[in-house]
Amino acid sequence: MEEDTPEYWKEELNRLQCALESANENGLLRENSAAYSAIMGAIGGALFDLSSDPPKIIDARTKFSSACQEFNRHTNSANFWWRFQYCYGGPALLYLFGVFSVLLLLWIFFQNSLLNMNILWVPSWAFLWGSLGGILYGFWWLWQHVSQRELRKAWYIWYIILPVMGAMLGALAYLIFFAGFIATTGTAQVESQSFIMLLSALAGFSARWSIQVLVKITELIKIGG
Repeated sequence: MEEDTPEYWKEELNRLQCALESANENGLLRENSAAYSAIMGAIGGALFDLSSDPPKIIDARTKFSSACQEFNRHTNSANFWWRFQYCYGGPALLYLFGVFSVLLLLWIFFQNSLLNMNILWVPSWAFLWGSLGGILYGFWWLWQHVSQRELRKAWYIWYIILPVMGAMLGALAYLIFFAGFIATTGTAQVESQSFIMLLSALAGFSARWSIQVLVKITELIKIGG
């Protein structure tokens, strides 16, 4: 999208508004409603300028700059703990990195045991690789929202359950592949487990894709029944 067009500045204003609403939800301007109203007023005024005929792009840019400066001033003046939580996503980053390190060490030092151990008829490595995939997605998702300044405190619970959800999806991906493999080849002997490990990791990384696959399988079962 080209700069200095109404569409470009509307998108920038929408991003700033989302960042402001996220910061307000996280308690940045809880005791300063006047500052929140002033910033929102500048954003609304800029959007109004862009909607006029012809669009007043220069006036909108001026109000956008003023809103950004005011928002940045309040953000930079917040205490370190608030910025560590919501500007940098520090607790989520440390948690994901800690779990990732533990799982990676488990794989490095106990690889043979994990390859030979089953949990509810599912190899333990399927849980591990699914969990790793979920953690990697958490890193990517955290970066996206931190860079846009849209991290909300309500999302921290999602980061906590990511490794568990990834492990469960990795196990389901293994069961789906194994069931399809047996139905197709008539044998339960898989020559290489590398592809299934990758599949488990991908299932943990993309929960949306995994759920879509499960929905399709459920629909096929209903049709077949």
